[in-house]
Amino acid sequence: MRCVIAALIWLVSGAISSALPVVDQVNKINQSVGGRIIYAGNSPGQSFTANAAGLLSQVDVMLSRNAGDIGELSLEIWPMVAGAPAGTNPAFSTPINPDDVPIGSFGFVSVDTSASMIGVNYGDQYTIAINGTADISGPYAVWNRGNFDYQAGKRFDRSGSWSFDSTNFDYGFRTWVDADVIPSGLVVLPGGDYNGDAWVNGADFLVWQTSHGQSGTKLPADGNHDGRVNQDDNAVWASAFGLEPDNQVTNGGFDTGNLSDWNVVVGPNTNVSLGFPRIESFDVNGDGHPSEAMRVRLGRLDTDLFGGSVSIQQNLLLKAGDYEFSADVASQSLEAFGNTGPGNYQLTLDGVVIDQVFLNGTSIAAMEVIRESLSVRIDDVEAGYHTLGLTIARGATNSREIYQFIDNIKMTPVSMPLPITTSQAAPEPTSLILLGITMAAYLPSRSCRNLRR
Repeated sequence: MRCVIAALIWLVSGAISSALPVVDQVNKINQSVGGRIIYAGNSPGQSFTANAAGLLSQVDVMLSRNAGDIGELSLEIWPMVAGAPAGTNPAFSTPINPDDVPIGSFGFVSVDTSASMIGVNYGDQYTIAINGTADISGPYAVWNRGNFDYQAGKRFDRSGSWSFDSTNFDYGFRTWVDADVIPSGLVVLPGGDYNGDAWVNGADFLVWQTSHGQSGTKLPADGNHDGRVNQDDNAVWASAFGLEPDNQVTNGGFDTGNLSDWNVVVGPNTNVSLGFPRIESFDVNGDGHPSEAMRVRLGRLDTDLFGGSVSIQQNLLLKAGDYEFSADVASQSLEAFGNTGPGNYQLTLDGVVIDQVFLNGTSIAAMEVIRESLSVRIDDVEAGYHTLGLTIARGATNSREIYQFIDNIKMTPVSMPLPITTSQAAPEPTSLILLGITMAAYLPSRSCRNLRR
């Protein structure tokens, strides 16, 4: 019973934590020294250092404003090179609604940055900037600032080009990171995997043991990313001990009867019929044996605008090596006449298209089923978490009974490198003793479960 309760607690807490982004960096101004005016031709900036991995989904900035028309405001995210904002254009820019800025008092204004698809990793640096069109004589918005309390960033000014602001204050801000979304190009290793092979085992303990006491940035065994390798990082390793790479897609055949283990993403300008996507029995691959499959009916709201897509995504922990990815897809018409929008299908890895089938523009006859498959081999995949995705898209409106199906989603390792073991890492005799003591301290409480993140 204790094991069941522990598992239920883990499942509930995991469901809650995975559903919401978490606060990463924050500088809340408790003692203001006054706000920085945001006006045309000059933009203040505040850099930050990420201490989490995932999608930079939201940025909050501590603003206030005068009454009246303050013009337009926008939040920008700038890349950094050698500790300073770089380039002539931001990596992302989005409007700030002036009506969201409180009048006469400072408050956090939340800005959705998920569309940026900016992936942050531990130690990455970016600069938050606020751009405005107000006249310096007012009315205008101001960015709250306080004494120099934030140690992981600096202040900057941009008047045509960026320059360091040497005044002794920091701007109020807060960043949110969604660890469940891994943007294109961002590969994240699991906590406790100190040798980067996607296993958390005794070899990682030896990396921690040999680097214990070190301080600095981007240390392999700095599990909590506080710039020091100490006992806290050993606890990170112990809590993840036993984690192994995935050897297959979870619920790739939808045998659960639902979309568990999949994240559903509805694209912009998309009309999805009520109750879809859902799981139904259908013969997707044409072998004469219907099985559970994902079914959807969709189209664009406005055919003149981009969009009209539904994606399913799953994060996979992969060891370094070569892989084959595949899926069966099908389009079905229940119309009494032909249609030229059966749907396009894309297979993606970390947001990059690795295989696709274009059926839009192809005629699908009345009551016809068109079956296709997606299949590709990708070599030299880097160890870490990766996002496998499948996208269905249509350029037509959702006014006809045209349905799309996906089934038999598979990931197959082609090369099978073994994890680095303690013997390969050539441990000192005392290392094995320390390993035994550490595991004796942690494993009794974990003996009845082998839970994976």
